[in-house]
Amino acid sequence: MTTLFLEPLDVWLFRDGRPFTAGQQFRAASRFPPSPLVVQGALRAYHLMVHSTVPPWDAAAVAGVVGGPDDWGPLRLVGPLVARRTASGEFEVLLPPPADAAFPGRQARRLPLPEQPPEWLRLPTPTPALFPLWHAGEPVSEKASQRLWLRLTDFAAYSRGEPVPGVPQEELWAEEVRIGIAQDSSRRTTREGLYYEARYVRPAPGVGLLVSFTGLDWPEPAGVLALGGERRSARFEVVTSFAPPPVPEPLPERFVLFFLTPAVFERGWLPRDWGAFFEGSVELVAAALDRYETVGGFDLARGRERPAHRAVPAGSVYYFVARGEARLRRTSDLPWPTVSDWGAEIGFGTVLIGGW
Repeated sequence: MTTLFLEPLDVWLFRDGRPFTAGQQFRAASRFPPSPLVVQGALRAYHLMVHSTVPPWDAAAVAGVVGGPDDWGPLRLVGPLVARRTASGEFEVLLPPPADAAFPGRQARRLPLPEQPPEWLRLPTPTPALFPLWHAGEPVSEKASQRLWLRLTDFAAYSRGEPVPGVPQEELWAEEVRIGIAQDSSRRTTREGLYYEARYVRPAPGVGLLVSFTGLDWPEPAGVLALGGERRSARFEVVTSFAPPPVPEPLPERFVLFFLTPAVFERGWLPRDWGAFFEGSVELVAAALDRYETVGGFDLARGRERPAHRAVPAGSVYYFVARGEARLRRTSDLPWPTVSDWGAEIGFGTVLIGGW
């Protein structure tokens, strides 16, 4: 397994899943951290160009080395996760703002734990019972003014319901808006009606992305690769000291799946079958999630947009109860498990296990 820390050498551009076609849409929004599709494309492209002698125009040979446009090939990865370098040179992983948190001041505090639904509550949901995360009549005294990121080292305390200090987004990155007008190169004039606006991401010094993967030989301890839109540069460095928390075996009786990256499920916010991800009997009893994200990308092999997928966003939290001994099914030896009907091989649905 190889773990890389990616740092920007300039601004980055990671498009969201919405189309950006000249004459139809003038604003290109950016998302940070990017979708796992972006990182898998960058790693495969670097491996193909630097570590192999396969001509890039030979589609069959390329597919034999890194996989084709419709499969992931030998690459298996988890992440990307936001991380930053500390003063001691270590790497600190930042977790996305949990959907089950309130943010009073600069702290993150978990909402009251799920309780048995009242007798009068009947929900037309595909699960037999969904527990509310707080009483319907409970007065709301604190509004979430700013969503905060969590340090990985604080997650255990957060799971115990303790308030923990959060990290505001402006400490991690800023957006830069740049404006352009399409040009007619033959006349050296601007083209009428083709104004556009692109939003770039500028991470703070020391802030970058952490990703772990297998399936690609990666002998260089450091280097530079192209990442995201406009092939912006990223410096990579092999990380040897990072150790994520172990996955509990067996799972606690009451546990949560905290999604660190988006997950694509066949039934919207629910997978085809939870049994595909667990050994043993588990029951979903509550969930906290925001509106869906659109995940797409550009298919370089075919020169067209990839099909868009609706995804459960990072930060979503699903509460489970294990009926007897249960374990999470592992499909690789990567440090983080993944739970997603699509794209789990390349990091969609990267989860952290907690208790409640």
